[in-house]
Amino acid sequence: MRLVRIDIFNMAKKTKVKKEEKVPKDAYNPTGKELEVRELLDDRLPILKQARKSILNDGTGGFDFDQLMKDADREYVPHNLKKKTTTSSVYLEADEILGIRGSRIVAITGKEGNEWRSDISEPTLFVKINTALSILMQQNPEATFKSILDKYKKTSNLAKSIWKRSWDLACSREQMQHFIHNLAKYGWAPGRTYPRLVKREKEVLTELDTDNPENNKYDTRTIVDFNDVWREALDPHRTWIDDMANMTDPWSLNDWYFEKDFSEDQFDEEFKNYKNYSHILPSAPHRESETEVTDLNDETKYRDDVVTLGFYENRQKDLYSIYCPKDKVILYHGPLPNDEGMLTYWDAVWNIRDPRTRFGIGLFEILKNDKVMYDRWDNMTTDQLIMAVYKMLFYSGPLVAGDGVIRIEPGVAKQKLPGTTIDVVDVKFEPKAFEWLDRRRERIDENTGITPTLQGQVEGKTLGEVLHAKDAALKRLNIPLANIAYAIEKDAYLTLSWANQVYSLPEVMEFTDEKQLNEFIEETGRDWESLVLQPNGSMSVDFPRSLDLSLDEDREGNLIESPEERFFVVGQDIQKKALKWKGRITVKAQSIVAPSQELERQRKLELYNLVSPVVGAITQAMAMGQYTVALGMAKPVVQILEIQDEKPENWLPDEVVQMLENPELAKQAEAQMQMQMQQEQPLFVDPNAPPPEPAPAGAMPGAPSNVAPQAQKVGPMPNNPLKNSVSGIKAGQTRSLQY
Repeated sequence: MRLVRIDIFNMAKKTKVKKEEKVPKDAYNPTGKELEVRELLDDRLPILKQARKSILNDGTGGFDFDQLMKDADREYVPHNLKKKTTTSSVYLEADEILGIRGSRIVAITGKEGNEWRSDISEPTLFVKINTALSILMQQNPEATFKSILDKYKKTSNLAKSIWKRSWDLACSREQMQHFIHNLAKYGWAPGRTYPRLVKREKEVLTELDTDNPENNKYDTRTIVDFNDVWREALDPHRTWIDDMANMTDPWSLNDWYFEKDFSEDQFDEEFKNYKNYSHILPSAPHRESETEVTDLNDETKYRDDVVTLGFYENRQKDLYSIYCPKDKVILYHGPLPNDEGMLTYWDAVWNIRDPRTRFGIGLFEILKNDKVMYDRWDNMTTDQLIMAVYKMLFYSGPLVAGDGVIRIEPGVAKQKLPGTTIDVVDVKFEPKAFEWLDRRRERIDENTGITPTLQGQVEGKTLGEVLHAKDAALKRLNIPLANIAYAIEKDAYLTLSWANQVYSLPEVMEFTDEKQLNEFIEETGRDWESLVLQPNGSMSVDFPRSLDLSLDEDREGNLIESPEERFFVVGQDIQKKALKWKGRITVKAQSIVAPSQELERQRKLELYNLVSPVVGAITQAMAMGQYTVALGMAKPVVQILEIQDEKPENWLPDEVVQMLENPELAKQAEAQMQMQMQQEQPLFVDPNAPPPEPAPAGAMPGAPSNVAPQAQKVGPMPNNPLKNSVSGIKAGQTRSLQY
C-alpha cells in the first residue's frame, strides 16, 4: 500500500464582527455617597479576587484556589489523557492495487504509530461525586426548633412549618444538590437566601375574531412565577468572600461579592426602574481576563445583548450595592435589605484545610495524586496485555513490494517466502498488575470516604450486618455531613428572618379593571386589604399573605404540627407579630441521608416488634386508670424512638403523647378516676348481699334485662359497720382492679 500525503483544506477560525458599541446620551458622573461607594468597590473588589489566588501564602506563593477549581472541572468530565489535536490537515491514504479508487481521507493527528497505546482516564471523580449526591440530599432535611424565650415557645411550630414550606415551594432540594456537587468537587461552596420576585407580562386573548384574527383583543396581565424566599447555590468561580474570613470566627466574614449575567430582556424587566439604568449598555459577557471565559460556550461569548452585574454586601458598613463592572456604574446602593442586618450569604467546606481560611479540601484534591498513579499503571497494564496478545515480529528475507510491513490477520494462512526468518518479540503479561490496581483503588476509596458499600455493594447477610457496614461507611462522611447541616442551619435563620420581613407586608398585584379583579377573587377566594385606583383605570390591590402550612390547632388554640396542610391568612388567622421567632435551630444531619427502602422496611418491622408489646401494656394500664404507670412505661419507649429518629406521636396513643408533654394530666386523670369510683361505690355495703343478677347472654353492657326485677334481700346488720364499710371499699377496689 502506498501513502500519499496531501493538504486538502485549512479550516479558518470563525470570528464574528462585534457590533459597534452604543454610547449613552450623557456621561456617568457619580457624586456624594455614590462616588464613595464606587471608590470603595474599585479598591475592594480586586483584593477579594486576588486573595483567592494566594491562600495561606508562606513565602512560596500560596495556594491558587482558582486554578484548583479549573483542574477539578477538567478532571470531573470523562475524558482521555491525551488531548485530541485540533488540526485541519489531512492526507489521502491510497491503496496500492486499487489506486485512487481505494483511497480514503485520514486526519493528521500527530499520533501516527501510537494509536494502539491506551490513554484511558478513569472517571473516578465523576463516580465519587455522583455517589455522594445519590446518598445526600435525596429528601428535605429535618430540624428541631427550640425557642430561647418563653414568648416564642408557642410559635415554634409555626416557625418550623414556615421553614419546611419554603423548602417545598422554592424547590430547594435541587439547589442544595448543586451546592453539594460544588462542595464535594472543590471543597468549598457558597449559597444565598433572599426574597425573589419573578414576573413577566403576558397578552391574554379576551375576544376572538375568526374572520379577521388581526382584530383579536388582548388584555395585558402580569404573571408571577415566583414571589417568596429563594435559596440559591452560587457559582464558586464567580463568588468572592472576605480575605480575612476564617473558620474559627463566624463573624469574620464582613463582606462578599458575586457576579451574574443577565440577558437584555431580563435586565430591562428587573432593573428598568433604577436611577442609573440608562448608563448601562448591553454587550458581550464581561470577564476580567481571558482565563475566566471558560464558563461560556462559543455562541455566548459573541453575544452583544448581555449585561454583567455584580452584587456586593458589607455588614459593618451596612451597605448593599449593585454594580456594573464593565461600565463602572453603581446601579444601586443602600443599606442591607435585611432588617436584622444579616448578609444573605452562607457557605460550607467539605473538609477543613486550615482554620485560618474558609476554602476547604474536596474530593478532587484528595484523590488527584492517587488518580495519576492509577491511570498510569492501568494504561501500562493495558499496553502490556496488548503486546502480549498481538506479538511484534521481526523478519528477514527477500524484499517484498510495499512498505515492508506485514500485518497479522487471524484465521489467514499465507505462504512464507524461501529464506525468510521470523523473530517474535515475546512480551509476557504480569497478572499481578491487577492486584496493584485493586490496592490503588482501595486507597482512593479509603482516602475519599466514598467506599464500595456506599456505592451499592452489599456487605453482610443479615440486616444487622448490612446496617453496621453502612453505618461504618457513613462515619467517614460525618464531617462533611455536619458541615452541610451547619450550612442549612445558617440558611434556616436567614429564611425565618426574611419570612418575618416579607410575610408581614401585603402582596401587591396590578389589575387592569374591576372585572379582572373580581375574576381573580372568585378564582382564588382571597380578599383584598386595600386598593389604589390609578388614573388610567388600573388598580393596585394589596392582598394579605396566604400561607399553606402543615399546622392545626389544639383545644387550647395552640398551633401543632399536622400531616395535612391548611391555609392561614397573615393578619387574620396568624398575627403578624407571631412571624417573628428567636431560638436555636438544629438540623439532623442524618435526615438528609437517603435511606434504603428495603432496609427501612426491615428496620421499622423490628422496631414495631420491640415497641408494640409495650404500647399494648400502656393501653391496658390506661384502661385500668393507672395513668402514672402508663406514663412511666412510655418514657423508655420515647428514648428508643428518638434513637431511631422516629416521632413518638407516630407510635404512641395520643393521650400518652399529651401526658408526656404535660405530666400533670396523668395525676388529674387518676384523681378524676378515683372520684368517679367513689361516687359509684356506696359507703356501706353488705358483704353478705347476693351479687346482682347477670344480664342475659348476648345482651350489650348496660342494656335492660328481660328478667323481672326482684327485691334485694338484706341480711342482718353486722355488729361493726365501720369494719364492713372498709371491707366493702376494699372489695370495690378489688373488683375495679379485676375489671
